[in-house]
Amino acid sequence: MFRQGLKIMDEGIANRIAIYGSRSQSESLPDLPAVFSFLNKTGFRIYIQSRFAEYLESNGVDMGVSVPVEKLPPSVSLVMSIGGDGTFLRAARWIGDREIPILGVNTGHLGFLSCCRLSGVEEMIGEVCKGNITVEKRMLLKVEGEGLPEDMWPYALNEITFLRDGSSMISVRTDINGSFLADYKGDGLIISTPTGSTAYSLSAGGPLMEPTIDCVCICPVAPHRLTLRPLVVGSDALLVLRPESRSGKFILSVDDRSVGLPASGEFRICKSPFSVLLIRKKNEGFASILREKLLWSR
Repeated sequence: MFRQGLKIMDEGIANRIAIYGSRSQSESLPDLPAVFSFLNKTGFRIYIQSRFAEYLESNGVDMGVSVPVEKLPPSVSLVMSIGGDGTFLRAARWIGDREIPILGVNTGHLGFLSCCRLSGVEEMIGEVCKGNITVEKRMLLKVEGEGLPEDMWPYALNEITFLRDGSSMISVRTDINGSFLADYKGDGLIISTPTGSTAYSLSAGGPLMEPTIDCVCICPVAPHRLTLRPLVVGSDALLVLRPESRSGKFILSVDDRSVGLPASGEFRICKSPFSVLLIRKKNEGFASILREKLLWSR
C-alpha cells in the first residue's frame, strides 16, 4: 500500500489518516500538538475519532486542520493508534473488516502492538511514505453463541476467555473439529491468538508464539488437574465449548470486552475471515521485541 514511496502522497486518497486515541494520557498531551502540526505540513488530511477529539479539545490540544468523525471514513488508508495496547485493540475494532494498516504509537506501558513512541512519529511516518516498513498480518478469532449481546463485536485480536463468576470453579467441555478434547475445570479457559500469547495467556503459563503464524492456543487458568496443559492447534480448528458452573453463570471476555452469561449452551470459536494489519519498522522482528519488552537482553 505504501510501496511507491512519497509519490503516493499525490494520489489524493492515500494521504488520508485517521487517529484513534486513549482518553487517559495526560502526560502525553503537551507532545500531541507537534504530531498534528507535522501531519498537516506533510500533506495528510487528518480525521480524528470524535470522542478522542473531544478529549483533546477539552484539554486545550491544538489539533491543527482536522475533522472529527464517529465512523471511519471510506477513503482512509492509514490509522494511527495513540495509547497502549488496549487502545490498539479498540482501534482495530473501529476499523472492523476493512484491513487498513495500523501504526501504533505507544503512550502506555509495554506497548507490544506499537512501533514507536510520540517522539518517533515523524521518523516513522517518513518510513511509511518511503515504503520502508513491514506490514504484518495478524489473525483474529471469532466467537458465536447464544446470549451474546447484539452490539458486542465478536472478534478478538488477543484472546477469548471463559472465566468463573463467583467462588465455584467453571467447567468448560471442549470439542475440536467434532471430537471431544477435555473438560477444563478450574478458574477458566483462554483461547488465544499468537498475538495474544504475550497477554493473558502468558500470565497463565501459555507459550510465546511468533505473532504472524496462524495457530490457536488453548490455555487453562488454574486447572483442577495438573495434567491439563496449554495446547497449540491449527488456525483452521473449529472449537465448540460448553461452560458449566454451580453458580449457573460465567464471564465471557472478548479481548477487553466482558459480559456475564448463563453457564449453558454452546459457543463456537474459529478463525476470523479478515485480519488486522500492523505496521512495524523494517528491521524490527519478534526477537527484538522480546528483548525490548520482556527484557530478555538483561
